[in-house]
Formats: sequence, C-alpha cells, structure tokens
Amino acid sequence: MNISHWFHSLPRATSRNLWLLLAAALATQNIAVFHNSQNANTAVLAILVWGGALICLEDRLEHLQLRPSRTALWFGSALVVWVLVRTALVLQWDGLLYALPPIAGLALALLARPCRQIGPFRDALFCLMLLPAFALLMRLLPEQPISLLTASMAGLLLYSLGFPVVVDQRSVLLSPGGGVQVLAACNGLDMIALVFCTAIIFLLAFPLRSNLSRLIVLGVAPLIGLLSNTIRISILTLVAGAGNGKGSFWFDFFHQDTGSLIFSGVAVFVFGLCYLKLLEPELGPLPKDVPSPRDRQPLSIEPRRQAQPCLELSQARLPAQRIDLNNRMEMKP
Repeated sequence: MNISHWFHSLPRATSRNLWLLLAAALATQNIAVFHNSQNANTAVLAILVWGGALICLEDRLEHLQLRPSRTALWFGSALVVWVLVRTALVLQWDGLLYALPPIAGLALALLARPCRQIGPFRDALFCLMLLPAFALLMRLLPEQPISLLTASMAGLLLYSLGFPVVVDQRSVLLSPGGGVQVLAACNGLDMIALVFCTAIIFLLAFPLRSNLSRLIVLGVAPLIGLLSNTIRISILTLVAGAGNGKGSFWFDFFHQDTGSLIFSGVAVFVFGLCYLKLLEPELGPLPKDVPSPRDRQPLSIEPRRQAQPCLELSQARLPAQRIDLNNRMEMKP
C-alpha cells in the first residue's frame, strides 16, 4: 500500500520532467567522475559550476516547454549519448573531462529549443564553460611567481606574529626548527582559480548593476584565494617547525586534500560575505511601515446618512410638480 502511494506521488512523465531527470543524471555523473579522478578543489568547482547553471535557469524551469526542431533533437540526443559514454570511460586525469560539461549543457539546450533559440540557456552554458577555462587557466598561469609570492607572504605573516622566520626563495624556515618548501602543487593556484570562477558564477547568477562593484569583485576574488593559501602555508610551517614533518597527522592533514578543502571552503565563504555586502545596497531597503497581516484592522464601512434626506427631498418635490402640471392642464381652453 505504501509503495503504491509512493508511485502515485511521483511527478508525471511529461517531456519537461524527463528533461529535468536527464539533466540531473548528466550533472550527477559528471560530478561523481570529477570527485573520483580529480583533486578536491576541482570537484568542489564542478559542484559550484553545475549549481550556478541551475540557478541561472531557475526562473525558467517552471514554465519550460520543450519545442526542439527535428535537427536539434537528433543532434542533441547524439551528444547526450556520447557524453554519457565518454564520461564513463574516464578513470584518471583526462583533459577532455573539463570539456564534457559545456557539451552536455549544449545537448540539453538543443533538446529544448532549436539551434537559433537557445538564448535563454546562454548564462547556464557560460557557467559550464568555466570548467575548461579553469583547466586552461591552470596551464597558462606561471607557477614560479605565485610560489615565490606565497612563500614571501607566509614569511611576512609569521614574522608579524613574532616567529623567527627565514625565507629563501621557495623555502619558509623557522630557526631553529624545520620548514616547508612551496612547490607547484601547494602554491594555491587552484584555490585562486576556484575563488575567481566562483566570482564569475556569482556575477551570472546574482548580477551587480554597478561596474565598479564588478571590478571590485573580480579583483578581490584572487586576493582572497591567495591569502587563504598563505595562512595554510604558515600553519604548515609552524607544524613542521614543531617537529611534526611529513608523515605526521597534522602535517598531512593540512597538506593533503582535506586541509586544502577546508581552506578553500573558508575562502569561498569569505568571498560570499564580501559579495553580499556589495549586493545589499542594490537590492534596496525593505519597507518598515507596512503592517503585518495580524496587525491590520478590518475596515468599518459606515452607512451614508445623507442618502435618506436626499430621498425625502426628492419625494417632497414630486407632489408640487404634479400640482403644477394639473394647474397647467386646467388653464388650457
């Protein structure tokens, strides 16, 4: 009985619901493959990108009507099958994996609209394009300047806190004690790119009107990622200086994906707070003088008192008019 009730509570198998189910399946498969084959920051970025695409389409999903052309239907179906099969074949790092989300988004758009009418899906497709842009950004940005800058900032932070620190190019050393060496894998480039891509997702999902605010967002986002990773490198230096080098619990915790993921989450959270501060003035103040429904008193309508005298006056004039009419009739020969 419960199973039959559960089946009756399911949504109907309309074309819109089937399209939403296919979109959820493509997103889930892609995020799962990113989680199994890439590092933690990249998996978090995949979740943010698909979530941003959903937010960009949120207002249109309720009234979505699928009207694809025959060519778009066949081409979109072929792309969906190819994306599902190709994603299932990814077992380790694969550059094509970053291009599969925008291809999947294009396939879903073609299943909903003809090729020339996919404009409503523009922002969502642009969000999905951030994954290949992230991979390209990681390849093009120089590694050495960012590593040297991170080491210098970590040394400056420890020196301002009163620790005897020595910075030698990539190395951050405590005297006496140990230290760390900032290499390409831990220079925070992925964290910087993650926060920057998050900024673009926020601008697409919750757009700002002011151009100055947009420039501030795009400038602050990399700084937040850089500062977050600088704090992480400083903590690693303190842990190594205390004699807990590589192989110890605390060093591995902050050095591997778990600790890096925590600092990435903190960086995205801080950026979200900054973005909210810039967005609040553009939303406008909430009305304060509007009473709540509980405080509203029912309107009392008083009867009109002047209606009755007017009626009496009009009735009083009727006999006079009749008398006058009778007099006129009598005066006629």
